Parts: sequence; C-alpha cells; structure tokens
Amino acid sequence: MMMLIDNQLNKITMYRLVLYYVAGLLVIAFGLGFFGLVPNNPMTLAFTTAFITFVCWATNQLFARVLRVPVNTESIWITAFILALIMPSVSFDETLGLEGLALASFVAIASKFVLAIGRKHIFNPVAIGVVASAMLIDQPATWWVGGNLEMLPFVLIGGLLVVRKVQRFDMIASFIFANLATTLLTTDAETYSGALQETVLYTPLFFAAFAMLTEPLTAPADKVWRMVYGAIIGVLACANIAYGDYYFTPELAFLVGNVFAYVVSPKGRFKLTLLRVEKMANGCFDFVFKPDRPLNFKAGQYVDWTLGVRNADDRGNRRPFTIASAPSETEVRLGVKFYSEPSAFKRSLAVLKPGASIYASHVAGSFVLPKSRDEKMVFIAGGIGITPFRSMVQELINKGDPRELVLLCGNNKADEIAYTDVFDRAEREIGMKTVYAVNDPEGAETNMHRGFIDAALITRQVPDFKERTFYISGPRVMVVKFQSVLKELGVAHSKIRVDFFPGFA
Repeated sequence: MMMLIDNQLNKITMYRLVLYYVAGLLVIAFGLGFFGLVPNNPMTLAFTTAFITFVCWATNQLFARVLRVPVNTESIWITAFILALIMPSVSFDETLGLEGLALASFVAIASKFVLAIGRKHIFNPVAIGVVASAMLIDQPATWWVGGNLEMLPFVLIGGLLVVRKVQRFDMIASFIFANLATTLLTTDAETYSGALQETVLYTPLFFAAFAMLTEPLTAPADKVWRMVYGAIIGVLACANIAYGDYYFTPELAFLVGNVFAYVVSPKGRFKLTLLRVEKMANGCFDFVFKPDRPLNFKAGQYVDWTLGVRNADDRGNRRPFTIASAPSETEVRLGVKFYSEPSAFKRSLAVLKPGASIYASHVAGSFVLPKSRDEKMVFIAGGIGITPFRSMVQELINKGDPRELVLLCGNNKADEIAYTDVFDRAEREIGMKTVYAVNDPEGAETNMHRGFIDAALITRQVPDFKERTFYISGPRVMVVKFQSVLKELGVAHSKIRVDFFPGFA
C-alpha cells in the first residue's frame, strides 16, 4: 500500500500536493456547510475564497511585473486557500470584514517581495498576513478549520500525505510534542485530560503543522535546526503562553520561528545566468551557469530552482536539484536527465539559451562528505542520482584529497553513464575505484558488470563493506531497495546515508 501511495506522490511536486490538500479541504468544508457541520455558510465561504484569491493574484501580478522575477504560481493559490481556511468568512456587504481579508491577502503576497533579504522572503506569508490584519485593524484569524471536529479527519489524512511527500516527520513530531508538552506544563494536573483533548481536537495544532510548518522557504533545511524550529513554534503556539497580558497566537509563533530559521539558514536567493549546455550522456545534460555572487554550499547539497514556466503542469515551476559542480568551481552545474515525456519545467529548461536566467534558493542537504578523512566510503548511484557524487568527487580531486572510496554506478545502458571523465580522473589522481553496472549488455564494455547492482556485486567489489559508510542516491524505490539490501548484509543503520528526490520526469 505504501509503495502505491509513494508512486502516486512521486508524480507531483510538494507545492502541487499542498495545493490539492488545501483546495480539497475548502471543497469538503463547502459541502459540510450545507448540513451546518462547519461554522461557515457555504455561499459566504465561496465568496470569501474568491475574494481572497483575487486579491492574492492581483498583488502577485503587480509585484512580479514591477520586479520582473519568476514566481511559483502554485504558492499564490496555496496562500489564498490557507487564508480562506483560517480567516473568518464574510459576505460582500461586511465592509470591515472585507478590509481584513484584503489586508491579510495583500500583505501575505507582498511580503514575499518586500520582506525579503537577498531575494529570499523571511516570513511565512500567511502568518505575516494575518498578523497584519489583527494588529492594524483588529481583524484576527479564527483558524476555524483547525478547531472543527468534523474537518479533523480530512485535515489528518491529507496532512499525513503532505508530510510523507516532504519527509519532514521529525519537524512535525517536534512541533506537536513541544505544543502538547507545553500545554501540560502550563496546566494543573487535575485538568490534564481535558487540556490534551481540547488541544488535539479543537485547536489548529494539526492544520498549522501540515499546511504551514511544511512551507520550505521559511523553515531551516538542516535536520537538527528544523526540529528546533518546530519546537519553538510548538511552544509559542500553545494557547497558555503569554508575554505579560498578551497571549501568543499560532501565526505570531510562526513569525518568531521564521526569524530563528533565517538566522540559522543559508541567506539569499541567487540569480544564475546560463553560459552553456554540455551533453554528459545519452539524455543527460549539464546546464552550466554563472551565479550573480558566490554560491556557498557543501559538495552533495541541493538548491530549489525556480524557472519561468508557461502553463506549468503538476510538477510546478520550482524544483529541487542537486548541485553537480564542486564548491571550489566558479561555475554552477545543474545535471538533468530528460525522459521521453518531460515535465513542463524540463521542457522550459531544454529551450534555454545562453544569457537566460534561472533563480536558486534554499541551499540545503546533509548528504555530504564525512569530516573524517579516514572514513571509508561506498557511493551507490542510480541514473541521474550520480550528480551529488560528481560534486563530491570533483571536490576531492580539486583539493587533492585521496579517500578510501568505491563508486558503484548503475544504469540501464552504457551510453547513459554520465561524468566518466571526472571518475576516470579520480581513479588516477585520488585512487577511487569505479564499477559500472549496466543492465542492457548491448554497448557495454568488457570491464562493466552486466546486470543490476546487488548484494553479490557489493560483497565482491567491496570485501570490507561492513567497515564502510554507504551513500545511496537515486529514485526513491532504488534508495529504499538498497537500504534493505545493506541491512540484510549486516551494515549498521548509522552507516547508511541516503539522498533522493521523488520523481525525475
């Protein structure tokens, strides 16, 4: 069942999934409204949603055209729909209510452009929007979807799919645990049961976690920092937390967390200009860019790439890709595999000409080389999953840093093997051992392994495999498979590091 779910999740981006999630909640709320099971009249909810969406769209159009920057189109609708789910619904003749919705919507979208440093916005758009509405004209968010028992099952089911997609269970768990723990610590012991029931069933705990905490650009990418981030917001979002006579709200808790995330995260958004395109293998190309300023990263890390895409499909116009270049190189390489039916993002990428621009932000990832030079390693790559290893190996070459390293590279055909020039050089200069496994024997050279990488190949080529740390990169199904293979071979869990991005289309 989980494999079936993962296969479906892999077909869409995180942004499109969140869009489906919040849009689905609005549709369900609209239907339940006819039976009086939600606090909003369905017609009023429909009008409120349409009004917020229009203001968000118009604000985005204004700033995008003035500043001439590409934007993630799904994020407009996501912001609008979340606002509709947490702000009070109003009718067209409620002037003050409309002012609150308009202000929250305008500030939410404008904050992405105005409250930004180095082209990267700092605050969760929804949070800053509703805080502005509450403080400036006393029109706060009611978080009605989070406190509605009839909506809770749908909030949970859709939210768990979102977390499964983004693989942020650690951050969500930290947030929920911190919130519940704080609730107990600030409640009399005899009312523990009631306090927990109230928090779980009638507060925005889960909706805030699934719909807002998972917003990637205002949260830390590092695992430890994102758990701290979740805990900070969880504590401050507790209904019992106050500063003097002022009680914190969930949205204000997010703003405090966002400041923390900015402090501990890489700064800024980068504009990269395309210099050239190099063919690395059959269907595999390196897009080589010049950044507007040095891009500081560790070999093996990734960034979010945003490209102006007309008529974006389910995979959106923002995608995470590993940086294929080494940190010590001045040019930035984006390695891309093109399949028979590429996404709209990749179709737009394929027609880029030298001089065109793309934006990158959110440098992240813990799939990096170990600090100890004595740690022995095995790299296992599947297809375009080779890109982080190209970055790592090139960096070792540039630094003249020999390591005990074996690369197992699997592809369907020999002509799909990328970066052979880098790996051949690594064999000569830093003593790396490379084994190419090719499933289709046609065109394979005599020194290549015929077939898939499996346990037998690992034990034969790496006799001391139990002493090594394994790095696995490729499609999720491949990564999960090798985790199981290595576990059966007796490799400790602590010696397995994985990297994958769902879907490669």
